Amino acid sequence: MKTLFAAALLLILTPFNPLENPVPYKKMRVFVLVPPEQILTGIERIAVLDFAGRRRHVRELTDNVISQLLEPRRGIHDLPSGLFGLGRPREGRTLQEGAATNTLEVIERGQLDRVMEEQSLQASEMLDDEQVVSFGQLLGVQAIMTGNLTYTTDQARDTRRVSGGTESCLKRSVSATARVRLISTETGTILVSTTFTIPLEERKCGDERGSLASMEVLLNRALITIGESVANYITPHFELREFELERISTREYRERGETAAEAAEDLDVNEAYIHYWAIYSDDPYNPKVLYNIGVLHEVVGNYHQARDFYEMAVQLRDENRYEEALARTERGVAFLDALAEGGTVLAVHEFPSSAEDLSRAQLMEVRVRGRSEDRIPILMLPDQASDVVARVPGGVRFTVLQQAGDWLLVGLPGGRQGYIQRTSVESP
Repeated sequence: MKTLFAAALLLILTPFNPLENPVPYKKMRVFVLVPPEQILTGIERIAVLDFAGRRRHVRELTDNVISQLLEPRRGIHDLPSGLFGLGRPREGRTLQEGAATNTLEVIERGQLDRVMEEQSLQASEMLDDEQVVSFGQLLGVQAIMTGNLTYTTDQARDTRRVSGGTESCLKRSVSATARVRLISTETGTILVSTTFTIPLEERKCGDERGSLASMEVLLNRALITIGESVANYITPHFELREFELERISTREYRERGETAAEAAEDLDVNEAYIHYWAIYSDDPYNPKVLYNIGVLHEVVGNYHQARDFYEMAVQLRDENRYEEALARTERGVAFLDALAEGGTVLAVHEFPSSAEDLSRAQLMEVRVRGRSEDRIPILMLPDQASDVVARVPGGVRFTVLQQAGDWLLVGLPGGRQGYIQRTSVESP
């Protein structure tokens, strides 16, 4: 509680300078698929042998690696919400259709154990490359993963100063190292050879020492992290990315731009798109609109289309953000090609583009002039002598359905509609 109070007080007392601390605009926070460190071409099915090492934990590490390789949404997690992240977590989302992280098929352990038993083999024997090739052919896999696990543990006591003296502290630490090899069963060559080391430690003092994690718990955490790291090294994974949109400042399109940005922030990309596209149809040389449309294409994985819009934005304005986005999507295009080589194809997201959708986005909103106690007539026809359909208070907003000279046809509650003079309204 003291920490939260101090943080809040710091925010209040820190002077605000809009030039040094520009107010961020609306953002999209979404998970996107990123490439692995090692892209495996032509490898679709693998076997994972038990890692060598202390038998008590190598099976656990092997199971962690397999489960992570089979996880289709690896990296996606719930997101904090509310002030200081204390609100109810919300579900993490990806907008990339067809994107998944389980791009490799892993043979079942039961099948692996049966073949090994039939061949009278032990996992520790599978270090010879020729045996790996022969065994892989029996299993029908293109590669076999082998490795070994070592780890160290340590426990130490110390003290820390507290009011009135000192109190005893206890620290436990673990460092786990896995050396991993992936060997081709066709050629016997080593496709991957890498090492992962995960150090973890925890320290508690005084009465909290009883809640200190055991060595076993710390080691289990390290093995889970290694399993995820191995999977991420050879298959894609999801990462949380944040895309800040550009505020549309042109007065004529400001309200429509806000509507689009709010939809985008809520990850309603189709709704956001038709509003930005409506602005683009009227103002095709607005770099901010081009950039925002590029963002919408990027978050759904349409990297080729995103690159095109970012290129147009860069041509119109020399902006670092635009250039960074263009470079980012160039890498995205290369990633799509690499994924395709590995057998994974992301679906192209089809944004709405019907005349009806775009017409709806191009509808303008107006606000009736006057005070809430005023009553402004809405007429049946665009004529002062026409019958009155309704009398509405000042300040209310209506959607313009059609324009007729000095008159606007607006939609009313209950599905009705009527005409109001242009002089009686203003843009919101």
